[in-house]
Amino acid sequence: MEPIELDDREDEAVLSGSQTVNKEYMDEPLIDKSSDIENDDDNQTTNGDQDENDNKSNVKVIKNKHLNKVFDKIKSIDKEDLKFDHSKYLKSIIYGGMDGLVSIFVSIAVVASGDAKITVLLVIVLSKLIAGAISMGMGDYLGTQADVDYAKGERKREAWELEYYPEGEKKEMVEIYTSRGVPYDVASEVVEILSKNPKGFIDIMMVEELGITPDAETEVAWKNGMVNFLSFLVFGIIPLLPYLFFMIIAASAGLPNKENIGTFITVIILSVVTLFGMGVFKAKETDTVWWKNGISTVLFGCLGALIGFLTVEILKLIFPDIDLSG
Repeated sequence: MEPIELDDREDEAVLSGSQTVNKEYMDEPLIDKSSDIENDDDNQTTNGDQDENDNKSNVKVIKNKHLNKVFDKIKSIDKEDLKFDHSKYLKSIIYGGMDGLVSIFVSIAVVASGDAKITVLLVIVLSKLIAGAISMGMGDYLGTQADVDYAKGERKREAWELEYYPEGEKKEMVEIYTSRGVPYDVASEVVEILSKNPKGFIDIMMVEELGITPDAETEVAWKNGMVNFLSFLVFGIIPLLPYLFFMIIAASAGLPNKENIGTFITVIILSVVTLFGMGVFKAKETDTVWWKNGISTVLFGCLGALIGFLTVEILKLIFPDIDLSG
């Protein structure tokens, strides 16, 4: 290939053009670029501050949004839901309270009958109070957990039977309704409709066949145990209060630290009043006649205390060497 030769006129045009450009470039006055750099830095700083402020504003908006959601949720909570559901734990409250009050009263009566020092009485009865509260709490916990486990096991069994033997389960439900006077065709239609919702049908079967309510599976065992434990402690310490006050007064006044009949009578009166109050509380929660519940609770409590005290006295007659004087 032969080299390409440029026309002389083209070369002159190119050279003259470059010279013109160079001349124009050389004739152009010099511009101070430092001010532009400083302006750029200022603009970047301003933009950075603006971005930081924007980020802070966005964070603040997000925080306010979350706080508003939290406040809305708090406002939407029904005040009734925040209340302690006494009726749900009524059994544990009465059970623990009655046992605590009666058993501690009997312990006080037995030890006091031996003319023991109040310090000896307090040591024995306080030991009984703590041990009894723990025992009752653990017993309630284990019993409630057993009920929960039983309910869950029965639900699994009913679910299995409904899945693999649905006609048999439907037949059982029809028999239950017909035994209560519902016509066969109506009972069959109702059962057929109910069986279309397996979970709801299992709930109904557990209630109708086994007498297990759906909420039996949701009971929290440790809460029942804790309520029973605290109820035993609260009601059980009430008969001890007169002796605690007497011991404080006796220590400050230099009186003999011996049991006296006046303190024991105070214990009897305080225990009877507490039993009556427990009955009134139960009546309020169950919407029954308050004075009947109060009197019946006092009678049952006194009967239990009397039997316990007589048992100890009989044992003392059988074993006369027993010394409770401390």
